[in-house]
Amino acid sequence: MKRIALLILTLALSACGLAGCGSHFTNPGDYLGGGGTGESADCADDVTDGVKEDFADKDFSALSGNTATDGATAVAPSDGVIPISASGTYLFSGQYGGIALGADSLKLHLIFHGAQISAAAGVALDGAVHKKAEVVITLIGENSITSAAEGENAVHIKGSLSLNGSGSLAVESGGKNAVKVSKELSIVDCSLTLTAANHAISALSVSASDCNINVLSAGKDGINAECDDETTSFTTEEGYVYLKNVGYSCETAGDGVQADTVVLIDGGSYNIKTTGSFVPKTQMSEYGMAADDFKYIKSGNTYKRIASDETGRYGASSLYGLAQGCKGIKVGEIEYPDPSDADKEITVTEGDYSIIIESGTFLIDSTDDAVHANSGNLSVRGGNFTISTCDDALTSDNLTKITGGEIAVTASYEGVEGGYVEISGGKIRITASDDGVNAASDDARVVEHILISGGEIYVDAEGDGVDSNGSINMTGGTLVVFGPTSGGNGSLDADRGILIDGGYLFAVGPLGMVETPASNSKQNVLSYAQNQTIGANTVLSLTDGDKTPIFSVTVEKNCQSVIVSCPELVTGKSYKLYGGDTQLCTFTVSSVITSVGSQGNMGQGGTPPGTPPGTPPGGGFGGFGRR
Repeated sequence: MKRIALLILTLALSACGLAGCGSHFTNPGDYLGGGGTGESADCADDVTDGVKEDFADKDFSALSGNTATDGATAVAPSDGVIPISASGTYLFSGQYGGIALGADSLKLHLIFHGAQISAAAGVALDGAVHKKAEVVITLIGENSITSAAEGENAVHIKGSLSLNGSGSLAVESGGKNAVKVSKELSIVDCSLTLTAANHAISALSVSASDCNINVLSAGKDGINAECDDETTSFTTEEGYVYLKNVGYSCETAGDGVQADTVVLIDGGSYNIKTTGSFVPKTQMSEYGMAADDFKYIKSGNTYKRIASDETGRYGASSLYGLAQGCKGIKVGEIEYPDPSDADKEITVTEGDYSIIIESGTFLIDSTDDAVHANSGNLSVRGGNFTISTCDDALTSDNLTKITGGEIAVTASYEGVEGGYVEISGGKIRITASDDGVNAASDDARVVEHILISGGEIYVDAEGDGVDSNGSINMTGGTLVVFGPTSGGNGSLDADRGILIDGGYLFAVGPLGMVETPASNSKQNVLSYAQNQTIGANTVLSLTDGDKTPIFSVTVEKNCQSVIVSCPELVTGKSYKLYGGDTQLCTFTVSSVITSVGSQGNMGQGGTPPGTPPGTPPGGGFGGFGRR
């Protein structure tokens, strides 16, 4: 168990250095006079791969390929329950009425070769006698374990359980969990098919490699890793899920993957569908829910997430909440950072990643959040994601950090969200009914920021395109924002100001809530606005004075304001902005912020704290494809 602790600690340290050693972000508040959180996490030696290899050797290599039956004690088929009273190796082939492991069965190797174990009453594979038992099950051919008993698990091992072999196992529980393990569950090579009234898999911790897990249905979670009840502080000794090159599919009424402390995914394919049950606020006490759990309204047969400050417009019979959590991938029952540190500012230097996604293919269709770090930080380093959710796509209570991967959010309430959001790589496309990228926290210890240093980000948002309750700093990458069409929100929004110090930015939206970057940005910005609407599908293009194209973007929505920043905007030179074949304006860059058009109709939000009178209002950013 010490290996997993070392693994997660090293991952937490090395994760902070993926943007490149020496490339430290500084909070924009330091520049803008508002105070800040200081630099992001220091660089660390990237020894992640070596530690992961050690972990794989320790937990999987010894199990892989173990299908030998030599020396095993053959157990004759029986309609009754088979008692196993001593440690050893046992071969099961045929039909059985159940297996009961005795108190002296501390070390067991069970070989299932075409075994069908079905219990009409009680647990089908019952190892709940001794909490120190170590059980290995090797699968050859097709096997099944079934328990129809109400309130009973199909498999219950009070110690540890390892599943291996080249075969398959179908487990069905009509009353409770399909597989319940009180200590660690390890799975390698084999294929599992699970059906459960409660959790499909429930264990103290789950490690799986090079296997297939198919949850046909589960009344609660597909994979659930829970710490002991007495564990009240953050730990990496238990409550974790580690999946390496796993083929995982599930349809659940609860979470697809739920861990108390850490989820680490490195390769594989994940097809996760969660379907939640909505209940009206009039039944709040019946379900033991709180008033702020009710944040959905019903339209026909669908439910729509609304902002918390909008719920007062609706009566109890019009507001709905989820009867239980049904997130795609979730971590967080142990609070981190420690809530007792009430006066300690939470910064990204702590580097405690509770969800780490290295690679893999992810298709997530969830009623609740798709990926949610309820405790600690979320790190997406690679992978190919297609996400549809009624709530947030990628979210954490502390830091959401994206350094790579291809992420397509086809439907969401908010796309990428966290107390802090940092993006340095990847290709990200977000469709959101509210904010596309949002930095917000209810924790007063969090001083929010959005930092963009790389990647390609495209946002289609009905709310704010990019919104920070703190500051925004863009130093690189490409950001394209197709913001709202109504004036109640804007393409860019930051309470503590915006700095554009590099990268390619293109943001369009309505008049009335336009925020421009701060004048002490290091890269020039064009802010253009007009009362006439620029229609959807219009090609906006920026050229230099000789009509040499710099960029071209086809806007996806009607808009009236355009904010552009790119390295090609040079002080003292002239440029033209076109809408199709129509020249919208010609301008000469004479200062960091060049304002053209109907600026008098633009909102004055987000002026950076501490800036001198007359400084243009602060705001958000965007990005664009360029020629």
